[in-house]
Amino acid sequence: MAEFEIQESEYQRWVKITLMNETVRAEAGALSYMRGMIEVVAPLPSLGHAIKCKIADEPLIRPRYTGTGDVYLTSTFGGYHVFEVHDEPWILESGSYWASDDSVQLGLHRERMFTSFRAGEGFIDFQTKVSGRGRVVLNAAGPVEEIDLGSETISVEGKLVIARSAGVTYRVGNPTRSMFSYWLSGEEYVRRYTGPGRILLVSTPYFNWRMAAEANLTQAMQPEAERRLQKAALRSG
Repeated sequence: MAEFEIQESEYQRWVKITLMNETVRAEAGALSYMRGMIEVVAPLPSLGHAIKCKIADEPLIRPRYTGTGDVYLTSTFGGYHVFEVHDEPWILESGSYWASDDSVQLGLHRERMFTSFRAGEGFIDFQTKVSGRGRVVLNAAGPVEEIDLGSETISVEGKLVIARSAGVTYRVGNPTRSMFSYWLSGEEYVRRYTGPGRILLVSTPYFNWRMAAEANLTQAMQPEAERRLQKAALRSG
């Protein structure tokens, strides 16, 4: 199998993939640069898969890199997590997939309609599913904690679980026993994950990732702020 190495410099992280006459897949647009005798192939998907990807807002094409050499994927203020798939499928949160061995099959998993609606994802929610044998690289906003649930249930607010094994069931509900307590608590709906199986949880983002996210939010708000200032200046003039 290919070698996946997470490297770091200037407070950023990226994935280096070393190939020895091997093939890997990566997210569309993830390439930074590559060295060696490596061919890039982007096979066209079937019509059915294309429709599902459109609904799921997942990339239509994930290029394959074949040959011998090094592939460097683009850097981020967040991070990455490498784990192995051993036959049991895993379901990935939207946007979590980054790269994988070619021996790992990529598919789509559809959540239950009621669950996806209560989670705010609409009535139809497809997520990437990985199966087979090999390594998978995930996008992660912070350090990843792997939790073996057994028969336990864990309640999580938001999309902190970036992947779960197929045996883990997922529901959405309020964190309290009554609606009255829910209104008083000020908490949002939680996602409940029940074993048996494992989950990959990111509860704390990297500092630089949080700062970058807040900066992007500020920039998105800036045009409206400028319009308000301009209106105020016209009124005062």
